[in-house]
Amino acid sequence: MGLLVRVFLLSLLLVSSLAQLPSQDILALLAFKKGITHDPTGFIADSWNEESIDFNGCPSSWNGIVCNGANVAGVILDNRGISGIADLSVFANLTMLVKLSMADNNFSGSLPANLGDLRSLKYLDVSNNGFSGQLPEGVGKLQSLQNLSLAGNDFSGPLPDSIGGLSSLQSLDLSRNSFSGPLPDFLKSLRSLVSLNLSYNAFTKEIPSGLGMISTLEYVDMSWNQLDGGVDWKFLVESSVIHVDFSGNSLTTANPKELKALAEISETVKYLNLSNNQLSGTLIDGVELSTFGRLKVLDLSNNQLSGDLPGFNYVYDLEVLRLGNNAFTGFVPSGLLKDNLWFK
Repeated sequence: MGLLVRVFLLSLLLVSSLAQLPSQDILALLAFKKGITHDPTGFIADSWNEESIDFNGCPSSWNGIVCNGANVAGVILDNRGISGIADLSVFANLTMLVKLSMADNNFSGSLPANLGDLRSLKYLDVSNNGFSGQLPEGVGKLQSLQNLSLAGNDFSGPLPDSIGGLSSLQSLDLSRNSFSGPLPDFLKSLRSLVSLNLSYNAFTKEIPSGLGMISTLEYVDMSWNQLDGGVDWKFLVESSVIHVDFSGNSLTTANPKELKALAEISETVKYLNLSNNQLSGTLIDGVELSTFGRLKVLDLSNNQLSGDLPGFNYVYDLEVLRLGNNAFTGFVPSGLLKDNLWFK
């Protein structure tokens, strides 16, 4: 009888000790902490420690941690001046993670192959750090992802085709990196996309057709890449986009009358920047400009445009017009001397 009692008591002790083990979420966070080399405010160093573990499963008292019941739902470390190698592979165990944001720090590392295991992730922002390497195919498994911001790092290589499967993605910001290769056709498959920023990379070839098929798209920035070919006028005429920036590329016009498409531009377009390209030909006749939509900013500077300037007499919404460093001739029309129009 005494033996049975001792076995029973040992079993209780074993169960009790197991219950006090940190959860896999906590272990993942502690593993990530090991890569931190500099934490000037002690945001992680003074908070993420075993002495303050909440054995309910989620360390709600830790800085930057958002809990949903017993699970970690958010890791938010933005703008803390933290340095270190960010081993994001350890977060694969955070099965209920919805938001991972560590923008504006000094993290280095790469996106791991198992990133796609974060099936609940909706928001990923590692912008303005020192991450590098190519994007893994696994990023395409993040089917819940709505916001992906990798801006201001040193990611390189072509974009994986798997990104085209991110059907929930609303914002994609890959600006200020070293991505290269042709712009992929799969961009038109991102049917929930509202904002697309691919500026300041080394993308090549033509602007992919079909962006107008994304009815939700409002913001497009592909400036300062190595794109060639023509402007996608069909996109500008048929889409509901608001802001378009194709500046700083090598875009050309196939024929001198191609710019007539400006007269048919969608009324949703408020900002259009085609500066610093190789556009040639003459601007459309001033009478046709009465159908110029609701454009507020138009930048055609630093191209190879020529001929007389149109009158711009019937353009009432335009606030900023940049036409400098072209080969225009003749006089400045009176329509460009309006008090509410900034002309250069």
